[in-house]
This record gives sequence, structure tokens and C-alpha cells, in this order.
Amino acid sequence: MPSETNAPALVPGLVAARAAAAPDTVACRAGRRELTYRTLDERAARTASVLRDLGVGPDVPAAVLMPRSPGQIVAYLAVMTAGGAYLPLDPAYPPERIRQILADAAPPVMLATAELARRLPAGPGPRVVVLDDAGGCAQASPRRRHRAALDGANLAYVIYTSGSTGVPKGVQVPHSGLANLVRWHHARYGLTPADRTAHLASAGFDAAVWEIWPTLAAGATLHLPTEEDRLRPDRLGAWLRETGITVTFMPTPLAEEMITGGHLGGSRLRALLTGGDRLRRAPPVGAPYQLVNHYGPTEASVVSTAGTVPAGSAGPPAIGRPIDGTGAHVLDDALRQVPPGEVGELYVSGEGLARGYLGRPGHTAARFVPDPFSGTPGARLYRTGDLCRVDADGVLWFAGRADDQVKIRGFRIEPGEVEAALLAHPRVAEAAVVARPGPSGAPQLVGYAVPSAGAAVTVQELRAHLSERLPAYMVPPRLLILGGLPMTPHGKLDRPALPVPPAGGLGEMPRDPVEETIAEIWAATLGLPDGHPLGVRDGFFDLGGHSLLGHQVITQVMQVFGVAPPLSALFEAPTIAGFAAAIQRGERTPGRIAAIARLRRQVAGLTDEQVAGRLASLTPERQVAHDR
Repeated sequence: MPSETNAPALVPGLVAARAAAAPDTVACRAGRRELTYRTLDERAARTASVLRDLGVGPDVPAAVLMPRSPGQIVAYLAVMTAGGAYLPLDPAYPPERIRQILADAAPPVMLATAELARRLPAGPGPRVVVLDDAGGCAQASPRRRHRAALDGANLAYVIYTSGSTGVPKGVQVPHSGLANLVRWHHARYGLTPADRTAHLASAGFDAAVWEIWPTLAAGATLHLPTEEDRLRPDRLGAWLRETGITVTFMPTPLAEEMITGGHLGGSRLRALLTGGDRLRRAPPVGAPYQLVNHYGPTEASVVSTAGTVPAGSAGPPAIGRPIDGTGAHVLDDALRQVPPGEVGELYVSGEGLARGYLGRPGHTAARFVPDPFSGTPGARLYRTGDLCRVDADGVLWFAGRADDQVKIRGFRIEPGEVEAALLAHPRVAEAAVVARPGPSGAPQLVGYAVPSAGAAVTVQELRAHLSERLPAYMVPPRLLILGGLPMTPHGKLDRPALPVPPAGGLGEMPRDPVEETIAEIWAATLGLPDGHPLGVRDGFFDLGGHSLLGHQVITQVMQVFGVAPPLSALFEAPTIAGFAAAIQRGERTPGRIAAIARLRRQVAGLTDEQVAGRLASLTPERQVAHDR
């Protein structure tokens, strides 16, 4: 039975203790909105009583569909305080993916804002409890509060990852795993109530767990940026300085951009934590912050290993050593330790292991295997599917994947799930998805579809179909329509024989200074090799672009043209021709835009002030004449 005496060592008890010790300290701040620890604790306990009445208790999942806000944090804590396991849903998910997850997990209750509740898929589903962005719940009574008795074996949260069967699978993480993460984080990074941390990760990314709970368990303040600040490196750097963030996690691509772009200067940051993809950058010599590279599957409570990256070092860094309470074993196919320096599969053990996959005992048994190195009955190893080597000093180095699973911009993706979504199109008979180097060298998904006999399908139709079913990061930027898939002599799909997507620039080349300038901006942002041709019909996302790089494009457009189109303009008009037209529909005249582009190209040696001076001399009539 759960024990009350264990509760203070678990996250809900730790947060309640902070509320009792320093009730007026700010727990969470988003712009002008903030919650003190007293308010956070009281609202969570009141909502927990509502959830308890609706059947939420130990090991019962409750979904949370909330935007990044203080109310989202209240919702998560309320579910755990009720004894349940919170199930985060990203509002950016397509309705079909939300429907899939709700059908699979079958939570009796969902916490959501009124606006998001109205967007839920039609049909049977969980009972909805409405919260506002500050965590207020109209159904809660000020006189009723509930705090469940818990122990470490109870589930803290359930989070869904990409599934090889074509259906996402829920990872069940107990309080013991979450508590181990929090204890290690506090010891490793010395977190105190004086620290300020950032919540940058999306709800469906398990890094959000790591951002939120060590902060609140330490009595520190969690800061939430706006979406614009979160995704634009220049604005994120300014936000870090304004808020005085001292410790933060950033996914690998964003961390690299912040480092190489010099966006961390002047901040109070003392620890930059990163993970989720192969890190290729080190902080500059003399950087006031420490960069720490992390590795960990969702099935092992977010973090399994950590290693400090020496400033000024070259080459991909190690993934470090196991964190406290965790074991790491590099094994061969017979579960024998491989010698130092040799490559084997990484298995993880210890307190951080998940219980398994929700409703999938077969998958659980295949990935969570008996631990032959532990004398503890029932001890298990989690088979990560990642290849690693360990050096003579016990430091782990990542070497790739042992199966078809891939990581794109830090997101773990099963190509089989994307293939299943393609096959769900009524006019697609066969499909395949692989990861290939994009024009910039970074891996990107490529999808192949074979239409049904006598049918036809377009790339645009497939992209729209996938966007309705998959998160944006799982939609292949390159889609090819084939007459058939290549097969081996044994009748299996010959993945290496799938055609390589053609390089860009095969169509019409840029026709005016604006399109030429956009092509230059795209090439630089995407890291395309020198001389890589770009045609006006080439698509930003087909070339490997994504929302983070899109914000960089918008920033450069503002610097060059003085016009700041919304990021949605790039999604709506993702070709060079379309985006150039969208820019010229901006708040300045087309003549002035063209003049700016021409001056930038023809007199590249001029300073911004000199260019501005020349442009200031252009009257509207002269702008038109200049454009001609």
C-alpha cells in the first residue's frame, strides 16, 4: 500500500514542502503572469479533489491538453497530487494523433483550456475539466483539497513516443524514476531557490519533465518564454538576459545555434544543458557557462548519462558517464560486456527505468530484459537500440543506431509510424520512409509512395494528409512518388536502392534581386554547400528547413529588407518565388524592397548606415524608376 511517509521524498511532496517553507516565492512566471508556490500548491490540491471524484487515483492516467502556461504546470501537479499519472498532449499535435493517444491510453479525465476543449475530436472521450491559463478551475471548491498517498512504484506520468507499428506507444514512468532524476539534478547542478530556469521544450518532449520538476522541487523559479522568443535564437538570447536565467536545457540544434551565433553573451547562464541529438559544438574558450551533453531515452526517465564539454574542444563530444542511480552497459548480442573501445549496444539499468509500455506487454518484454549483472530479484535492463563504445576511463561515446529508428533534430522517430500514415491515404498502395543526408548534410526524412493501381496522388496531397496525422517534425520534407518500390531477390524492400531525391535548382533560377537575395539567405541558413543551385520553385522545407531555421530566415529578412513577415508566411509560401512575393506584399513598397535587394548585392561593401542613407534618398517616384 502507498505510504504517507514516502510522499515527501517524491515530487508532489517536495513541491508542497516548498510551498509551506516559502509560500510567497514565485514558482512560475510567463510574461506578466506568475504563480507563487502557495497559489500553485493550493490550485493543484483543489483541482486534485475534482479529479479524485472523477476516478483519478494511483496509476490512473489523466490527459493534459494545455498551452505552455502557468496553468499547464498546475494541471500536471494536480494530476500527481490526485495520485494519477499526467499524460501531456501537445496542442500542436494534429487532431488524429490526439485521437490515437486518447484511444490508446483511455484516460477517464482530461484537463484542458476551454478553447482547446472545443477543438477536441468528436466522439466518445474523456471527461473534460476546464482550467484557465493560470490554472484556475471553476469546478474546484476552495474548501476541498486532496493529497493522495503515494510511493515510488506509482506512476508519475505517461508520455508517448513514436511507434514502429505505426501507432505511438505510451511510456509509463514511476515516481521513483522522476525522484531519481530530481535528486541527481540537484546534486549535479547545485540548484537552489535563487536559480531561474527556462521551460522551452514542447509538451510531448520528455525534456519538459526535466525542465519543470527539478526547478519546482528546489524552490527555484521556472520562466516560460513566448513562442516567438522560444523559437528565434536572437530573441531567445535577449529573453535569457532579461529574465536572468541561470540554468536551462536546450535541444541540441538550438544549443548549437545559440553557441555559434553568439546569442548567450551577457547572460547570467552558468549551466547550458543539452541532449537529444549528436552534439558537434563546444563553447568558446572563456565562456562563463558550462556546457553539459546528456543522453537518455524516454524509457529511462529522461537522462541516463552526462558529460561536460570542454570549452574550445573539437569533434563530437562524449555522452559522458551514467548519472547517479543509473547503470550503463555496452553489450554484445549475448549480453556480454564488450572490451573498451569496441562498439556494442547500450543497455541502461537502475532507478530511472520506466515500468514499460502502456497496454503493450509484448513490447515491454522485448525492450526491458532481465539484468544478469544485478543480484536484485526482478532487476531489469532497458535495451536502447543505440550503439556505443566505452573508453578505458569509463566514458561513453555514441556510435549510431542498431535498428531503423532515427533521430531528426532531437526527436526520436520510427520510420514505420510515418510509413503507416502514408499507407492510410486511400490512394497509396506501398510506402517507405528512410533518413538521408539533406542538402546541408543533416539527416532528414524522405518518404516514398506508390499509388494504387489506376490511381494518382500528388506530393501536395500527401503532405496535407500527413500533416493532419503526424507532428510537424515527423512529416518528411522530401516526398517522392514512385511506380514501385525496389525489392531484393528475397522479396524484401531494398532500402539502399531507393532513389536519392534530386538536388534543388533544377527549375527556373532566381529572376530578380529579391529572389536572388532570398536564395542567398536560404542557402546560408540551411548550410548548403557553396555553389548549390536553388531554383525559384525549390521549397524551404524540401531542402531540410524547419521552424527553428524558419525563424532565422525571418530575422535575416528583417535585417535585409526591413520587413518582418510572420513565420506562417513561410509555411504558406515555402518556395523562393512565393516567399519573395509574400515579402513584397509587406508594409513597404515593392519598388523599395527591390531597391534594397539590389543595393545589398551591388554594393555589398557598404555599411548598413550607408545603405540606409542611399535608400533614404529614394522618393517613391525614384523607387519605381530604380526598380525599372
